[in-house]
Amino acid sequence: MEELPVAAAGVEPSSSATVGSAQLQVADVGVERFNNDHQRLLFYIVEFSRLAERFRHQQPIDEEWDPIDAIFPRLEKYTQEHFQAEEELMRQHDYPLLTRHIAQHQELTGHLQQLKESVTTRHVEAIAALESFLFDWLTTHINQDDRQYRGCFQLAESRQITEKALFNEMISAEQLKRIIELSASNAVLLDLRTVSEQEEGIIPGSQLYPCAHNLLNRQDTEPFRRSFSARFAPEQFDSEQWYILICRSGPRAAIALEAFQEHDLPACELIGGIQEWLRQGFSLVDREQALAEAEHSTPV
Repeated sequence: MEELPVAAAGVEPSSSATVGSAQLQVADVGVERFNNDHQRLLFYIVEFSRLAERFRHQQPIDEEWDPIDAIFPRLEKYTQEHFQAEEELMRQHDYPLLTRHIAQHQELTGHLQQLKESVTTRHVEAIAALESFLFDWLTTHINQDDRQYRGCFQLAESRQITEKALFNEMISAEQLKRIIELSASNAVLLDLRTVSEQEEGIIPGSQLYPCAHNLLNRQDTEPFRRSFSARFAPEQFDSEQWYILICRSGPRAAIALEAFQEHDLPACELIGGIQEWLRQGFSLVDREQALAEAEHSTPV
């Protein structure tokens, strides 16, 4: 049999496996459900390849064909459920390559049925053909064609989170974490805490906008209000972006939000502030590192 193909260079893998001397990778397509489906297909490929290895140079006899036959019901169920879910999500987001993708699904399904009929002939070449088909399914369809919809779906998800956050005037720690992961938003994280608080760590990607505050009596927000009012200049901000206002627990961000709204600057506050972020188990990064990278900072 020919040498097995491997994933293309540059693929961001959601999982990988080794088959013989080949390192197979499954591209991260940006949708957890589909990543999980693709990992299941990778499992099928690995297991079938191990089975096929037994018959590289010998003909299966009698019941030795049974585990080979058994792969088809699993693959047929996979194609029906996975392709249907994939196409439905594409329709929801008006994916521009939907028609082409449906045609690819139909071609894969048709080829699978041809291979199923071929296996019934009980020729050993049918095993090699099925294995080659499975590897091509992974390396071409998933790692190239499916990978193309990642940005489209991520942008749509980011837009949904943005619209909801701006409507509610607040964003949860979980939603903010997802915004950061998607890297498809024009959000700016604005840390309003004092320098000493920021030195304890900041949320990744935050821009620093330190304002004075009474740390001995945090309920006294007047020092922050005066400091923020003296510093705040609406012309410094871009109305084409949106701002996520961050403080320790929320009150200071709420004050800043009023100023942003007065000047029609899209903004919301992080619910519970840094404390809630940490409560959810999310990590902080070093403030000095953020300052060093500030010259090259871009929206999250």
